[in-house]
Amino acid sequence: MEAKVETSANGKNGVITAMGGLGSGYGLYVKDGYPTFLYNFFESEIVVIKSTKKLPDGEATIKMDFKYDGGGLGKGGLFTLYLNNEKVGEGRIKATVAGRFGIDTFGIGQDDGSPVTEDYKAPFKFEGHIKSVDIEVKPEKKA
Repeated sequence: MEAKVETSANGKNGVITAMGGLGSGYGLYVKDGYPTFLYNFFESEIVVIKSTKKLPDGEATIKMDFKYDGGGLGKGGLFTLYLNNEKVGEGRIKATVAGRFGIDTFGIGQDDGSPVTEDYKAPFKFEGHIKSVDIEVKPEKKA
């Protein structure tokens, strides 16, 4: 997943994209200037990856890469967060949601339904400009 955003010194916070809710889901957002990715696995395991660097003023690219462990549905994997193509965080999860994140919403620019985390209050609208959000899903490689 890759988001291209544009922000100013006074407008950096908010949700870039979120799917699901407090029961399970994920969110890519900026809080206190730090890009953050959160994956909520049914509230039993929550992975939070906060960037080691603040989002700069102007144009920036925030990317979340996920390397799935493979071997069937619901396995774990490694999340890597990038800011302007520089690695700024990493986190591992033991399992992923095998089907779907319930009936909650998918949002870009805000989290319309139940928030994915209590780290922000929904809808937590993004203060900057989102130029694009690209989500690429690659099939699992067979051995």
